[in-house]
Amino acid sequence: MTKAQHFDVVVIGGGSGLTAAYYAVKDGKSVALITDRPDAIGGTCVNFGCIPTKTLIQSAEVMQTVRSAADFGITLDQSSVRVDFGRIMRDMRRARADNAAGARHWVEDAMTPFYSRVRFVGDKVLETEDGQCITGDKLFIAAGARAAVPPVDGIEQAGFWTNESVLELERQPASLIVIGGGYIGAELGYFFSALGTDVTVINGSPTLLAEDDDVRELFTREFGKQVKLVTGRAIRAQAHDQRKSVVVEDGDGRTTTVSAEHILLAAGRRPNSDRLALDQTGVDTDEKGAVQVDETLRTHHPDIYAYGDIIGQAMFKHTSSYEGELAYRNSQGAHDAVSYRSNPHAVFSHPQIGAVGLTEADCRDQGLDYATARVDYADVAKGKIIGSPPGFAKLIVERGTDRILGFHMIGPQASDLVHEVVVAMNTADGIAGLVRDSIHTHPSLPELVRAAFDAAA
Repeated sequence: MTKAQHFDVVVIGGGSGLTAAYYAVKDGKSVALITDRPDAIGGTCVNFGCIPTKTLIQSAEVMQTVRSAADFGITLDQSSVRVDFGRIMRDMRRARADNAAGARHWVEDAMTPFYSRVRFVGDKVLETEDGQCITGDKLFIAAGARAAVPPVDGIEQAGFWTNESVLELERQPASLIVIGGGYIGAELGYFFSALGTDVTVINGSPTLLAEDDDVRELFTREFGKQVKLVTGRAIRAQAHDQRKSVVVEDGDGRTTTVSAEHILLAAGRRPNSDRLALDQTGVDTDEKGAVQVDETLRTHHPDIYAYGDIIGQAMFKHTSSYEGELAYRNSQGAHDAVSYRSNPHAVFSHPQIGAVGLTEADCRDQGLDYATARVDYADVAKGKIIGSPPGFAKLIVERGTDRILGFHMIGPQASDLVHEVVVAMNTADGIAGLVRDSIHTHPSLPELVRAAFDAAA
């Protein structure tokens, strides 16, 4: 091992790790940034998640508009519509490469990068694959997560795509099996089905996604009009004559076999903690590999913090950016507790979902005294104007205090509309009156948000 190189701050992870690195550079600290993916600086969001997948989904939404044109008096020759799948994918990859190149330029200009896998070999001592030794006063573990491979017999031999490899396609598959009904399966399933691929989604429960029950039920019904849904556990896979098949077992032990050209795994994510030899430096993980942190995002080691996907909380870029800033501030003497109360999320599928706070089931489990209000798109003027699409806004408030506990929306622009509620929840009181008493433009979809708050008064 070579002589150790010492830094004020060491960050493991070239994705969400950039947040802590940014604030450290801003403070004039010497920073080491360690990643084994120099071609993918920016991490999952920039290269394999948020940005490229939403770029693809924009094409799906345009196709959705074309197909529904007749509903608004526009007659199109649907048979003449052609999908240039190769161009859609190339344009996405070109934009992705530009983003990653910009991030890499900044890293190499502002800090000292180490492009290698790394592991702990002692207390706050890291070693790269080529034998370089790195130490630091404060360390941040933001090494992310990767696609989980479920225990399906024969899946490795049959072959599969993940959220990474699927982005390298040049040719659109005629048919596709998606194993997993979470947000990755819902979004990529929507993209392929909207462009004409025959998609089958396999999910363990009859309803998709981890959302409020009312949202899950409507989403499953509407999404099921676009794809074939099969309930059960994938137990076996095989490839034969350029086709792939998956055997699915339901709760009663009955099996169904589905087949397609390809298989896409969307069965969750696993933290990358197993690659770091964390036991060498006093950092603990749980049974799923998530790094254990306290409310300040500090690990069991007083000088090591962790955040982002590797801690197993909400695996969203906006969440990790919030965590990264908080972790860095705490490493410099603050003692701010992380809070996910007003942390929103969205599912960019069809229908779209935006949500923040507790679900109704959460409220029941916590024994809260709450009330709900639900208003459909068809109940407000703008909703009628855009065709009264299936969807609603659902508000959950605490009785007596009028405190906003949760807000769940499914339908057009839900991912944008939820933010009005996020801001209200993030105030000192977080009461529903902040939205209810605000003037809303008429006619507009934000009126649907206010209507839910009016209904809960």
